[in-house]
Amino acid sequence: KLKIYQKFLIEKNKTLNLIGKNTEKSIFARHFKDSAQIYDLIDKKLDIIDIGSGAGFPGIIVKILMENESLKGNIILIEKSPKKSNFLRDLCIKLDLKVQIENRRLEIYDFLETSTVVSRAFKSTLDTINILYRNIENIKELVLLKGKTYQQDIDDAKKKYTFELEKFRSITSDDSSIIKIKNIKLNTT
Repeated sequence: KLKIYQKFLIEKNKTLNLIGKNTEKSIFARHFKDSAQIYDLIDKKLDIIDIGSGAGFPGIIVKILMENESLKGNIILIEKSPKKSNFLRDLCIKLDLKVQIENRRLEIYDFLETSTVVSRAFKSTLDTINILYRNIENIKELVLLKGKTYQQDIDDAKKKYTFELEKFRSITSDDSSIIKIKNIKLNTT
């Protein structure tokens, strides 16, 4: 499935700008492995909602890994771009994956179940929490793949919110981290 994914991604990247052209030769290490590293950090019994899915990272990779372990969990990809949403639908057909794809803005999406939210290369942590806050009662945890400015990103979010935080070192980049956030509350001071 990963080889099919790789081939289809390279083909569609010519017109959709799904990944940086300079990363096409390193899709397995740069995108697949990077996405896969969150697998053991998430609660797979809950709905897993991938926000700003784009090329399907990390949601599609998580679903492939779940199927490999015969887990039936529900993956929801939220992508505002109609073209990228169509790519995700076509990809899921090619890979024979049962994934829910929502072509809508995250700001208007209602979380119906308690969920784990994941993202890679989405927005700042503060912006992400701001957008998600209306659904905060149904979010058990956020698992975010962050770049080298992750600490400043966390500090900015802490100015407005309190939360429990766990940090994990990225296995694909010394400059990156994975952050897991729970129990988000608006600061009252």
